[in-house]
Amino acid sequence: MSAKKARGSRGSWFATVDGNELPCVHKHWLKWPHYHDPFKPVENGPSLTKIQEYVQAIEQEKLVILTDDTVHRDQEGAVSGFTRENYVAIFAVEDVRFDPETGLKFTITHRLSDLQ
Repeated sequence: MSAKKARGSRGSWFATVDGNELPCVHKHWLKWPHYHDPFKPVENGPSLTKIQEYVQAIEQEKLVILTDDTVHRDQEGAVSGFTRENYVAIFAVEDVRFDPETGLKFTITHRLSDLQ
């Protein structure tokens, strides 16, 4: 499997591969093959509208880009943010669920392409 090139920009939750914009998800929240990002509220965090647009893209495309990140934590040790270090791969997903109280959940079904 040859690696494709992904391009993203700081602050965006998406990256582009072969002209297609795909949502990025954090390796930190993956317990193979299940993904659960709790989207705990943080001060000056993302709006519910931004989260819903992101989730809708995952629901529609059924594809995500897994990223490897530096995890940032607040004084209590809770995750407060991420700095994207690299792109791992594009994965197909199913059973996408989102609830503002419990966060984003889905199951990875298979790896489609390695990324660089």
